[in-house]
Amino acid sequence: MWYGPQASENQTARQLLQRLLGDRAAEFTADVVPVGDGHDVGRPDWFEVDAGPGGVALRGSSGVAVASALRWYLRTACRTQITWDAPVPRLPDRLPHTGTAARTTSPYLHRYHFNVCTFGYTTAFWDWARWERHIDWMALHGVTTPLAMTGAEAAWQRALLRTGLDDDTARRFLGGPAHLPWNWLASLDSWGGPLPQSWIDGHADLGRRILDRERALGMRPVLQGFSGHVPRELIADRGARSTTLPWWDFEVGVLDPRDPLFGEFGTALLTEQTRLFGTDHLYAADPFIETIPPVTDPAGVARVARAVHGAMTAVDGEATWVLQAWPFSYRSDYWTPDRTRAFLDAIPDDRMLILDLWAEHKPVWRHTDGYRGKPWVWCMLHSLGGRPGLYGKLDEIAAAPAEASTDARGGSLSGVGASMEAFGGDPVLYELLADVAWHGSVKDVRAWLENWAEARYGRRTPGLLRAWELLHATVYDADGPGPPGSVVVCRPTLEGDLRPELPVHLAAPPSPSVPPGLAEAWTLLVGEATEADSAGPLGRDLCDVTAQVLTHVACDQQRRAADAALTRDADRFRAAATELLTTIEDLDTLLATRPEYRLDTWLAEAVSWASTPAEAELYEANARRILTVWGHSRSELHDYSGRHWAGLVGSFYLPRWRRWYAYIAEALETGSPYRAQEFEASLIEWEERWTTERSDRTVERSEKATPGPDTAGTTLAVVRTLMPRYRAFRG
Repeated sequence: MWYGPQASENQTARQLLQRLLGDRAAEFTADVVPVGDGHDVGRPDWFEVDAGPGGVALRGSSGVAVASALRWYLRTACRTQITWDAPVPRLPDRLPHTGTAARTTSPYLHRYHFNVCTFGYTTAFWDWARWERHIDWMALHGVTTPLAMTGAEAAWQRALLRTGLDDDTARRFLGGPAHLPWNWLASLDSWGGPLPQSWIDGHADLGRRILDRERALGMRPVLQGFSGHVPRELIADRGARSTTLPWWDFEVGVLDPRDPLFGEFGTALLTEQTRLFGTDHLYAADPFIETIPPVTDPAGVARVARAVHGAMTAVDGEATWVLQAWPFSYRSDYWTPDRTRAFLDAIPDDRMLILDLWAEHKPVWRHTDGYRGKPWVWCMLHSLGGRPGLYGKLDEIAAAPAEASTDARGGSLSGVGASMEAFGGDPVLYELLADVAWHGSVKDVRAWLENWAEARYGRRTPGLLRAWELLHATVYDADGPGPPGSVVVCRPTLEGDLRPELPVHLAAPPSPSVPPGLAEAWTLLVGEATEADSAGPLGRDLCDVTAQVLTHVACDQQRRAADAALTRDADRFRAAATELLTTIEDLDTLLATRPEYRLDTWLAEAVSWASTPAEAELYEANARRILTVWGHSRSELHDYSGRHWAGLVGSFYLPRWRRWYAYIAEALETGSPYRAQEFEASLIEWEERWTTERSDRTVERSEKATPGPDTAGTTLAVVRTLMPRYRAFRG
């Protein structure tokens, strides 16, 4: 049975202060002043701060608002902050007495967080301690409307059993832990499983705990809706009308909304979900996220929309459908104006909330009549699959939501949010977005960055400010869909020009040239850093900038090696290819200095959920596959979620490039042609073996194994060693 929050918002807010500030929390008070009777969710959030000799009083309309007041005070008065890569603020010995600040009221009802895919690419194996830390972070950053998918598999299992399916079939349909989000998106099923019962039970408990904390802080979590995807065994058993929808290497069975099973199963699923987790009346459902609907006439499209919302209202008369607008752009050839209009108009305006998922790069609101008056959320997608590299659009984030709200087509804007597929990079973007969420916009990004740098590093120097000016002008003023593609994470090939194709995650093309501004920022950061900075935010930024430089260098080296191989120049090939392998080794050594960039952490999190050796093997294989092969051995999605992580670079990417080197070197030595198909088959066979390895067993690695947490050098020491080697690339 679902249980409600165990603590009041005031108590929960005070506990948050204790976790974040330790003994210094005694110098703060938290006072939640609910709006109206506490049930009026249509009023804007507000906070205020009163800092006097007796301490700092934080007041707000919710626990989230009080936490946001703390963030504001830390940044403006103490010149420090809490980010996900620096969770401990540097407080002065005496808190500044700043008096009573003006009340801050957010212009947005919804401040959204998460993407369905995040629950595979980032949070798949998190435990409660990691979730608690992130919920605290969400509260600090003003999140009111988080997507909540953890534990949903328990509701699915119960609903499937209610239909008469046996338990083995139900758990096989659910699939593996890291691939669950694509089951919820009706993109795949029965992949990487079957899901063990211990996982389902453990995550039902974890999901309730997450929801309890989010609600106790005043958040309204978004739970699952039903979009028609069910096991094909169930479709066959009932003789239900359905269609098969393909998605990349997979296909799923989707019910015809006119079939009685659609309403029956949708009602069963939401009923079980409510029993387990309660409800805040917000439900995410995406019937055709990246697939083409099996209907062509607008009336058929409207029928689907009514069926999806009808399954919600059959259980919850206050249900609001939270819809990702991704299909309207991704399948724009299908979603003509008349079909889009029919789909949107089928649902009452006050019963749908639309997420403009990639608004900072490819906004949809302009091309859909502003969603025809329905409330919508301007979202920053930022990271597709966790692709490596510094990237962002600071100026767009700072201004675009406010501009949209004043446009005749965007007037129903009701929120902003982060819809990243994976997170853990570019914290500057999320800090800026949090300020936009409370203030509507940031007028002067350059001045904002100066304050950001001071709060991040604990000091303001000309060198650090200049470094951020340069980073703003290069990596954080991007035009493309992502950072420059990394050849390191690309699968090598002996086809064509011997240059690998990028994974299908919409990064910018690989670039062999280090931007001068990036090179200068690198030099400045190294010059400013001390050993004391190495483990902190400056060390993290230094690692990221260095890795970006090495990414450009590796692209240049791979192209020179490929060009030499095409002209059959063995000496030039060996020289350039050897440089490439050395750069990849150096990247692995660099990444090992950062705890957030280690494959072994991800694998340990996965295995920690196992209750048997068989479960440990299943979870680790699933964790390895999602980052590398992704799906089938020849999946077009391979390397979609590739990362610059120590251990992954050294044990997976480096051996792939060594094989490329060996095949070409042998062909040059023997005068043989490049056997592309043989090479690809051998590479894929090796990848499959890697995904089934266990971290407690050996797998082919670099000659110089990735340093462990206790043996890795400091970030600054490693960077200082690398800089002379790459001096020529710095210009």
